[in-house]
Amino acid sequence: MKKLLLALILTLTTINAQASLLIDPYIGTGLMKTTYDLGSLDDDSDNLTAVGARVGYQFLLLSAGIDYSKGSGGDFNFTNTSVFVGVDLPILLRAWAEYFLASSLDSDSSALRNADFEFKDGVSLGIGFTALPFVSLNLEVQNINYETEVSGVEFDFETAAYIFSVSLPLNL
Repeated sequence: MKKLLLALILTLTTINAQASLLIDPYIGTGLMKTTYDLGSLDDDSDNLTAVGARVGYQFLLLSAGIDYSKGSGGDFNFTNTSVFVGVDLPILLRAWAEYFLASSLDSDSSALRNADFEFKDGVSLGIGFTALPFVSLNLEVQNINYETEVSGVEFDFETAAYIFSVSLPLNL
């Protein structure tokens, strides 16, 4: 009986679930392409900068949570909120997918200054390289769609972004 109890105690104390709080702040730069569904406005490409954080829960190889980011690209300033699901592969790679819940977009350009951008939907895919201690080098592709109205004319507006970022994934 004592041997069985000792074996049970040793087994229970050596099991480690690896469940933890995930905090992943990041900063990045990249390219944002804007596409208008209106003939009088030209499509545009600009550099962008972004800063944000993913906060969630990680269990073994899987993670899930909320991503919040702010940034600017060309004449546009944006704020995005999304949910993410990710996987940390044991081969120094991680990948995730995001679904945007909300996004606000403001424009400084004279043609779109009075535009009201109404968020429709958006998705993002990302991959990260985690070989460096405490640092992840990430590449992310985002696609966000809006409906816009300027001077009584409604049209669709799409942003596609390619973001290279550096993050600090912390498991607490």
